[in-house]
Amino acid sequence: MNISRYCYRITFLILISCLNTYAQIPKRQFEKGWFDSTQYSQYQNYKKIPIEIRPQVLIALSFYPELSDTKIIFRFRKRISPLASRPRLWSTFRKSKNRTYIITISTESTPKLTSILFLNLPYNAQIGVLGHELGHITEYKNKSAWHLLGLYLKLLKAENVNEFEFKTDRICIEHGLGYQLYDWSQFVRQELDILEWKGAGDFYSSNDEEVTKQRYMNPQTIEKFMESNSIYLKN
Repeated sequence: MNISRYCYRITFLILISCLNTYAQIPKRQFEKGWFDSTQYSQYQNYKKIPIEIRPQVLIALSFYPELSDTKIIFRFRKRISPLASRPRLWSTFRKSKNRTYIITISTESTPKLTSILFLNLPYNAQIGVLGHELGHITEYKNKSAWHLLGLYLKLLKAENVNEFEFKTDRICIEHGLGYQLYDWSQFVRQELDILEWKGAGDFYSSNDEEVTKQRYMNPQTIEKFMESNSIYLKN
């Protein structure tokens, strides 16, 4: 094979890979009522989505092109946790490409958490928290069945949950939904009147005492990660 042609093909494949990693450019604000379904129809394959949240879900999915062939069920249930993501139990032991994942959105919780249930969030924040949950699924998807079981056991310890959630916020930011995650983080802290949501232990190396106490990133930390990521420089 001609060397120059080979190098060209490699460069082209790398470029395509980079474009697929971030299919969407970060956007500061998505407005309720604006939604062109024709732009997002490609992201609904293998997805079961309640009609009332279809725009928010498809917008969030558009930032995760690697999940285009992943089976995901979005459903409403009465749960204490506002949102939760997991593989469907019977599909845990299947190969990653054959698994089905479930994102459960709570419709009713404790009085303390009612104000931050999904349907009570601002539109932009709804997309941000969906981005966080999709970040969990990207992690599950990259693990074998035995690694998933190991993760379940690991998450029985609070300090491991801290690390897991903080890392997932980072995944969400890296996929281009930093502005939306920021809006979610800011809204939750205002509604619950808290500075931090439990602690992230010492897994995140920082001289900032407040950062090392975070389970979910606070707005200031989200801004710091966005400032250090080149995909946000154009905004």
